[in-house]
Amino acid sequence: MPTNVRNSGEKINLDQLLLKQVPLAQYSSIHTGGVADLAAYPSDFEELRELLDYARENKLPITVLGGGTNSLISDEGIEGLTIITSHLKRRHVQGEMFCVRCGLGLDRAIDLAIEDGLTGLELLGGLPGTVGGAIHGNSSAHGTSISDLLYYVDYMTFDGKLHRKQIHLDEFSYRRSPFTDRHDIILYEAGFRLYPTTQTSEARKKKDEVKHRRKTNGQYDNPSIGSIFVNPEGYKAGALIEQCNLKGYSIGGAQISHRHANMIINSNAKATSSDIKALIEHVRQEVQQQFQITLVEEIQYLGRW
Repeated sequence: MPTNVRNSGEKINLDQLLLKQVPLAQYSSIHTGGVADLAAYPSDFEELRELLDYARENKLPITVLGGGTNSLISDEGIEGLTIITSHLKRRHVQGEMFCVRCGLGLDRAIDLAIEDGLTGLELLGGLPGTVGGAIHGNSSAHGTSISDLLYYVDYMTFDGKLHRKQIHLDEFSYRRSPFTDRHDIILYEAGFRLYPTTQTSEARKKKDEVKHRRKTNGQYDNPSIGSIFVNPEGYKAGALIEQCNLKGYSIGGAQISHRHANMIINSNAKATSSDIKALIEHVRQEVQQQFQITLVEEIQYLGRW
């Protein structure tokens, strides 16, 4: 993976930052998708702003790609500029505030918070994806939502301006945040108000137990992009799909998991994004036909669909 290291005061070289025809399947947790016309890995505010200026001046569409755990990338790739956030991963502590860049993996961020003597995020241990992705979709597990501990979010609009949003819980709901429908921003840094502790071994044990439970449930057995559909009000999407006898059903190399009906897996590494999309549509049609319930995707589609 490219690394961007720049000395203080050194001018940003866009020719070094911008890469052409970057294969994106490596950044997808289900290992499918085409190439990015242009891609870059900004590591700080200045690089990010330069990239946004470049895209704006050249009228390029911008796509933000984090952990690739909740996104399906088109086999035809992504047009314009793809900003990959994996280098936005620094963190610092201010008292009870754990401040972390949004490109860091959530599971790693929880480990670092514990190292810093701060707890509260342990029940989200083992969730895939980045801090930014978790905030964007208000990830939750075991009765804890990421928004419960969130204090502020710094985000950059595509005009290159940095904004800070103080968090109000009434703006978050199941799988939704104030950022869910924003397609003109990049989440940059988040501040979590956590709980100081000297019992870091206990916190780590709690986090490891939650992660082990996910592993036991088979959530890491095969490449996937996690749960495909949002649970309809009063129902579980997985239960509806299972009642349609669709566990194990496949199209091309894409298959509905035998262990969790709301997950599609790429078990033999032969699936394409088009296979996965076709399987999603098939599931939706079957559930609609049998239960008159329209399932809505939790994932997002990136690229030339």
